[in-house]
Amino acid sequence: PSDSALEGVKRSRLASPVIEANISRIKVGNISIMKALNGEAFNIGSLVLSEPEITVFSPDGMFPGKKASDSGESIFTSDTIVESPVKEASLGTFEIRDANLKWMDMSKEELVLDTRELNIKVDDIWLHHPDGDTLSHVLDLDDISIRLHSHMMKLPGNLYTLKTGPIKIDYQDKQLSLDSLKLIPAYSKVRFGQVVGKQTDRFDITAANILITGIEFDSLINKKVIIEKVLIGSPSADIYRDKQIPRDMSVFPKLFQTSFAGIPIPVEVKEVNVDNANINYQEMVKGAQQAGSIILNQLAVNITGLNNDPTLIKNGQAIKVDVDGLVMDKAMLNAHFDLPLGTPDEYFTFYGNIQSFQASILNPMLKYLAFIEATGGTINSCKFFAMAKRDTAVGRIEFLYQDLGVEVLRKQKGDKETTANSIFLSFVAKTAMHKHNPNKDKPVRIALSDFVKDPNKGFINYVWKTIQSGLINSVAPFKKKHAQDMDWPSFAADWENVLQQDWEKLRSKAEKKKNKKGK
Repeated sequence: PSDSALEGVKRSRLASPVIEANISRIKVGNISIMKALNGEAFNIGSLVLSEPEITVFSPDGMFPGKKASDSGESIFTSDTIVESPVKEASLGTFEIRDANLKWMDMSKEELVLDTRELNIKVDDIWLHHPDGDTLSHVLDLDDISIRLHSHMMKLPGNLYTLKTGPIKIDYQDKQLSLDSLKLIPAYSKVRFGQVVGKQTDRFDITAANILITGIEFDSLINKKVIIEKVLIGSPSADIYRDKQIPRDMSVFPKLFQTSFAGIPIPVEVKEVNVDNANINYQEMVKGAQQAGSIILNQLAVNITGLNNDPTLIKNGQAIKVDVDGLVMDKAMLNAHFDLPLGTPDEYFTFYGNIQSFQASILNPMLKYLAFIEATGGTINSCKFFAMAKRDTAVGRIEFLYQDLGVEVLRKQKGDKETTANSIFLSFVAKTAMHKHNPNKDKPVRIALSDFVKDPNKGFINYVWKTIQSGLINSVAPFKKKHAQDMDWPSFAADWENVLQQDWEKLRSKAEKKKNKKGK
């Protein structure tokens, strides 16, 4: 492009992008010239582009605004490919060797895409009339392989940059492999929420490798995603939320299974396996000296049932998730989620247990999120079962512990009233709460849990708050929050039916309270 063209792109966001292309060598072999001149066929044995260097200069990045709506038709139909009297065209081999692609946002003079050492090879491309139809064309090909050394791009919204290492895509082998993935935030933890302007999670994510097998590439043409297995190795997620920033109360997140069922194209992923995952979730709350954190590490996750076929959904299709790992690098955790798709009340269940650990390992979370410090105690086990619907969850929890001690902390910059309140709460915590479960010569306490979902918060918050409710009820002195009807083995043997009864009782109480208030 000329200097004036580049200057025009830089000055006006209405200007069309311009392209600079340098190709060191183009090689074309075995052309059937006479057939092409007669309009019968256009056949080329090979076409090779060596070391192309292509740069797009755009006035406003890669994602300047809304794109034209898609008609929903395949790109490989009829006249969308070719409008000519040629009956057929074939290309034995098409190659791009060692290409480098770049995209420049001229408004910021910033590189927003950079793909290095891209290699593409396509074998036996054949464009022809389908049987009995001389008015349209179809495209067949034998094999495609794509290789690249690295890829970088700014994601829409300019909040994240995606970087990858080598990527390999093979059509015949039906797989994609990726070495090294990074999702990098554009701003610091403190600055991120301020730039977004509302409370949100900031993700800093890496993965050592990703392997996707059994990809039906042909189905992608017809907007169907069919995958056999996804393997994610050693992912790490550092997640931060600044709760001092106001929430957007106009957002109503759907539950995970509901969102998946509502994907507008067919999706089938038979299995997802995540190995050796590590998650560090941090929250900064008002009055805390620093962010509270909870760490889940050495996680192994298995997901099955990712299929939004309407027929399967009607027959009870469910996503199943199994999780094993460590809490705070110490306590063994395992959990299971059963998420039926398409149920009118968005019903789902989950259960799990955490094995023995010292209560003090939770202080990085308790001190800065709940302003409570565990001063002693051993958690022997924590087992839970829960059932949830669209807006209400119930559960039961067996939380066994001994010598539990807590101290209520004073919030940062607290006044005398806050200090006095902290002293009072500490006194209550030390004198009224149960220090043991079971208490001496007493049966094990089984706590009831219930939680009404915050419509402006998502799936993870719903699950955690349901469990938290049971934990609080376990140590609190209120007998009405303790199950009196059966022991834990009896409950565990029929937990789903029992929780359904608990949910009906809770709903009945809510209705009576509502009617009484109305009167």
